[in-house]
Amino acid sequence: MLVEFSVENYLSFRSNTRLRLDAGTIKENPGNIFYPIYLRDLKLVKCGVVYGANATGKSNLLKAFRFMQQFVLTSSKESLANDEIPVQPFRLTKSRLNYPSSFEAIFIVKEIRYRYGFIISRKEIHHEWLYIVDKRKEEQLFERRNKTLDVDKRLLNEPKNKIDVLRELIRPNSLFISVLAQFNVTLGLTISNWFSNSLVLFDGDNESLINHTGNLLKNPAYRERIHDIIRRSDLGFLGIEAAIKEKAAKSGLSESFVSFMFAADENFHLKTSHKVFDDQKKFLETTLFDLVKDESLGTQKYIALLGVILEALIERKILWIDELDSRFHEHLLKMIVGLFNSKDNNPNGAQLICTCHNTSLLKKTLRRDQMIFAERDETGATSINSLYIKDASIRNDASFDKDYSAGKYGAIPKLEQLNLFNSAEIDNPEDI
Repeated sequence: MLVEFSVENYLSFRSNTRLRLDAGTIKENPGNIFYPIYLRDLKLVKCGVVYGANATGKSNLLKAFRFMQQFVLTSSKESLANDEIPVQPFRLTKSRLNYPSSFEAIFIVKEIRYRYGFIISRKEIHHEWLYIVDKRKEEQLFERRNKTLDVDKRLLNEPKNKIDVLRELIRPNSLFISVLAQFNVTLGLTISNWFSNSLVLFDGDNESLINHTGNLLKNPAYRERIHDIIRRSDLGFLGIEAAIKEKAAKSGLSESFVSFMFAADENFHLKTSHKVFDDQKKFLETTLFDLVKDESLGTQKYIALLGVILEALIERKILWIDELDSRFHEHLLKMIVGLFNSKDNNPNGAQLICTCHNTSLLKKTLRRDQMIFAERDETGATSINSLYIKDASIRNDASFDKDYSAGKYGAIPKLEQLNLFNSAEIDNPEDI
């Protein structure tokens, strides 16, 4: 479970920017929070929705976490030994091009709180650290500064000679935590597994996510739940059927996302089952439509996301989705967010972080600490804060959707009046 993610000098994040999912001391929608550590005071929100004008850096937040995730999971691979680190510093302040970039995540695994991060440039890792909070006291597990590595061997619980061997395997461009995971050190696997349990999704991933949903249909538990959601979603068909097809090319997908996250060898033709009627509207039989060829893009996206949404809820994963509301009716959008905020449907503490423009969620679906706003300053730098952090004095009975649209919370575009057909310049259409 994610407590906080922070990033600095990466893409549009010039200064240190934090996404916080710890719940504030407010009382509305108590079902939208959970306690990840039994009988302690830490509360986390189950869902955070990021609003903001176009080009404010909302998607960059997801890209930043995905970069950290993939670097943790892949940096020790031998095939990358001679590669530069593909980090992209903030480009709109010249001095920042020569600064390193930093990433840090605070998260909970089995009621233990970890704080892990690193500072990197294209050439090397400058700083890497891991701390643990157990029984309220934060203790250092390791800290690396350039070529110097300080390891608490007692906490790592590994033989001294094994750590000494692994110390020699660290490259300037590989993380120590990745090396630990590669050689099956328990601590490294714990951190690596937490990052692999986070799924970051963009619109370009839909085709292969449809295949992932098809793969899950082979599991009776998932199949039953997927069909139950479809029946309750008023999509105009009864369910879906999956048929295995030959391996499809993955061209056009965002950075080979699915081949990286999902190891399924099979691809699927998904068919939707529709009722056929006679002229008196009497049911006759069912027929199958091809999901990709015959159904709308919105329906395709919904089916694509069903698999990973259920997987997150059942296996307590963290799901990051860019532009969740695109192609969805607001009722479907509320249904998805409601699954994560629900006590009954999300008893394990899965989390959803998404970007969105649809303001219907602001009416009563979200708490003030779940409403997150991204803004861009005059230098092009992104800042992110929840409404509760921006202004804790805003009452819980405010008209959040109307106030946001009116610009009271910022994070909306500043549009200028257009006059495309100025009569002083164009006297008649034939002059164009």
